[in-house]
Amino acid sequence: MKCMQTIGGVLAIVGLGYLCGIGQAFMRDVPVILGAQPTTTNSSSLLEDADSVIKDTQVQVESDPIESTPNTVESPVDTDPLLDAPVPEGMLSLREALQLWNDGAYFIDSRLRDEFDAGHISGAAYLTAETFFSPEGEAEMTTIPPDATVVIYCIGGEECDASKNTLALLQQSGFTDLRIMGVGYDEWAAAGLETEVSP
Repeated sequence: MKCMQTIGGVLAIVGLGYLCGIGQAFMRDVPVILGAQPTTTNSSSLLEDADSVIKDTQVQVESDPIESTPNTVESPVDTDPLLDAPVPEGMLSLREALQLWNDGAYFIDSRLRDEFDAGHISGAAYLTAETFFSPEGEAEMTTIPPDATVVIYCIGGEECDASKNTLALLQQSGFTDLRIMGVGYDEWAAAGLETEVSP
């Protein structure tokens, strides 16, 4: 029994000494070296070796910096499935129209006047085939440079004849960069994009 207690005590002392050595190594930035050491090695050469290892590690860290990824957070608008809803061939998706709107393109609403007054894309002008040759229509056209990007919209889809008619008249008047939004105002509003009402 006494022999077991002695062995247990010796093991406890050895374990405690090992733990103290690890703690001291961490505090002094000296690597823990397990196993037998050469008898000629003194503590100062161990410290020099440790310093060399630390310097090598620092050089490697400085030469191989960790690339950080920018912290980009997608807004709910960016992930809205309406932005990429299918549209008729040759027409703009909602995402493409939004990009042009952000880039400062001119927007023309070709719906009925009461629909326009109740709500339209922010900054959009009101111009239809019916108002095209009126003083109001002519005034709107003078605010748009003929080479500017112009996006025309109405209710969207293949039935968007109002947009097609307005586009044809603008083409005849010398406008060169004309697009039709493949979805209508309702989809724009449903996606939470900027709208306004007439004063």
